[in-house]
Amino acid sequence: MPANLPPQYVKAEERLRAAKDPGERIAILEEMWSLLPKHKGTDKIQADIKRRISKLKEQAEKGGGRKKGFSISIVREGAGQIAVLGPPNAGKSSFVSILAHPVSGVAPYPFSTTVPHPAMMPWRDVRVQLVDLPPFAPGHVEHWAVDIVRGADAAVLVVDAAGVTAREDTEWILAEMDRRRITLGAAAGRGGDFKRTILVANKADLPEAGAAIPAIAGQFGRRFEVVSFSSAAANPAGVESMRTRVFDLLGVVRIYSKEPGRKPDLDQPFTVRAGSTVLDFAAHVHKDFTRSLKQARIWGSARFEGQAVSRGHILRDGDIVELSL
Repeated sequence: MPANLPPQYVKAEERLRAAKDPGERIAILEEMWSLLPKHKGTDKIQADIKRRISKLKEQAEKGGGRKKGFSISIVREGAGQIAVLGPPNAGKSSFVSILAHPVSGVAPYPFSTTVPHPAMMPWRDVRVQLVDLPPFAPGHVEHWAVDIVRGADAAVLVVDAAGVTAREDTEWILAEMDRRRITLGAAAGRGGDFKRTILVANKADLPEAGAAIPAIAGQFGRRFEVVSFSSAAANPAGVESMRTRVFDLLGVVRIYSKEPGRKPDLDQPFTVRAGSTVLDFAAHVHKDFTRSLKQARIWGSARFEGQAVSRGHILRDGDIVELSL
């Protein structure tokens, strides 16, 4: 059976050949694993990726993979993983805490976050993993924190809109990420590992932020969507709006499965890349479905409920799909 590797996988494989840092290689291999179609035609590739990740992590634990530091990886959960980064005392931990479950280590002083804190953000009937990272500042950039950003599906850059150095802090972080060949922004095109990112101008309720936020938007608005937010003044509508913006960074849609003759399962949707086809969804459900799929019916984006569609039919968020084998 042919492997049918997607273009994103091939590009990740090319980056892997050029990568020298063990942490970067682990992150790329984990990305390749997530992009790899899971079926019999890729069994050997799956086993090879697992072996290489295991070997690199073993080397890192023994100290052979880096001249200094160590490697930390966060097990992915939910619909996707989003890295939350920013300068010291920008309010990252409070931002994550109010969008997800309470995060330990929230404190009103710089560098209170020293290890990554994953938390699950609810959005409608799915959850998104947010990873609160230690602050990024000159002389205080952890190698493993960069690796987590590189391996994440997207990112949120949080800055203190009321701080006098907000724009300088943002410029420094962007330059540092560019130096490490990680591109943060709303659209790709700058080279390196692209991470779709929004810029959160935090502490927007403070008087000092009033004039600063337009200046931040004016300087970085072409590269990011700049969103004002305040953990201290957050209201339910504002929190839900921010959750939606964060979820949208993933570029995924929710698809519900239905067995023939039964009611659809509306409790736990699958999440697949926007633009995925019926055949993509079938492979996501089970690796063998791609070759045994006989018919698919759609409720939602089809012209009429329960319409039979082709394997190439592009799915929309909220579609219910019935696969017949």
